[in-house]
Order: sequence, then C-alpha cells, then structure tokens
Amino acid sequence: MDLETLKDLLSEFDLANFLPELDSVLGWIELLARVLVLAGPVLMLLFGLLYLLSPPKEANYSAGYRVWWGMSSLDSWRFTQKLAGAVWTVLGFGLLAYMAVQANLFRLLEPMDMVMAAIHCLLTQIYWSVGSCLAINLTVFIVFDRKGFRRWGSRGE
Repeated sequence: MDLETLKDLLSEFDLANFLPELDSVLGWIELLARVLVLAGPVLMLLFGLLYLLSPPKEANYSAGYRVWWGMSSLDSWRFTQKLAGAVWTVLGFGLLAYMAVQANLFRLLEPMDMVMAAIHCLLTQIYWSVGSCLAINLTVFIVFDRKGFRRWGSRGE
C-alpha cells in the first residue's frame, strides 16, 4: 500500500461516524451501551499499567493486587504486582481492541439486539477478568509457598 492510497482512505475517514446520533432515544441507548462495554477494558488497562509501572512498595490491605500467598513476603508481593500488571495490561489492550470493534457494530443492530450484544460483551469481559485473576493466583501459589519463599531456586535448593 503506497502513501497516496493511504491518504485517499484517510480522507474519507470521519470521526463523527463513530459517534451515535444523540437526537433520538436509540442514540442514547447506543452511547450508554458503548460506554458500558468500553469502561471495563479501559479500567483493566489503567490498573494493569499502574501495577506494572508504579506498584505499591509494601504489602498492604488497601492497594495492590492482594492474594494471601502474595502478601507473605516482599519478594512475593513484588512478583504478584508485576505479574498482575503484565497480565492486566495485555488483557486490557486485547479486550479494548475487541470491544471497540464490537461497539462500532452496535449501530447496525436493532435496539434489543444491541442490548443483548452489550450484555454478551460484558459477560465476555467478566469471563476473561475472572480467568486472569485465577491464572495470577495459581501462578503465585505455584511459585511461592505459604510463608512467601520461592518453592525453588532462592533457598539454595
């Protein structure tokens, strides 16, 4: 694809086509469905970046990804925060891209089909979020013992 072809494609691109028409009830339903569908991945991405780039320094009960094995030692706490940050950042990007495509297709649907599609998107997000939390917890349980020591490698084994 050359530069002229790309310019021709972008000259026809209008950002207003992605926004719903808010002069009707259907437009407001579409806007609400889009906001609800895109809010989860954006929050997951933000929390993932937060845990990855600036995790809480010490184990606490108010901030950070908390799991019992991950709060046993400083090493397990840091490992858990980095792992949760990496998993949620990747999952947030992936879900955001998928949900953006799905939300853009809402305008082609009838109102009830749009609501059902939004519910399906929300259930998909819940499924992947719960799955990611289970994967993080299982990884921390495998790597660390109950007292926060690595099961292999750091105790001279």
